[in-house]
Amino acid sequence: MKIIVITAIIAILAFATLSSSLVIRQENSDDIATIRKANADEAEKLQEEFASFTPDKDCQVNDLACINKDFAMCAPTIEDGKVVNKFVLFPCGTTLECFALPLVLKRGTSITCTTPKDREDRLFQARNNL
Repeated sequence: MKIIVITAIIAILAFATLSSSLVIRQENSDDIATIRKANADEAEKLQEEFASFTPDKDCQVNDLACINKDFAMCAPTIEDGKVVNKFVLFPCGTTLECFALPLVLKRGTSITCTTPKDREDRLFQARNNL
């Protein structure tokens, strides 16, 4: 059992170092400016939702989030002898925070550690199709 938990933790740490994306797909095709604006809206909506998240929030394995400015991934953990899904937090660097960001070339968002200024710039660029 300990090997499974250790293996899961190693896998989570490896995954956290990769850039991750949550992709929103729709059947209709919009021009890139419309897609970018929609992505900025979705990134802001996600960020607002993350404000209420805690590590104990119900989640599905591999769900990603930002919790208390840290990158978070849902993973199975053992609690009172039972396997439960909980968010595992991975601190960002000292000057970085976890944010949802708009993708540029397709529908969706990404969740990553960056600076607040970088996030503001990316939202501005997405909204203005720059």
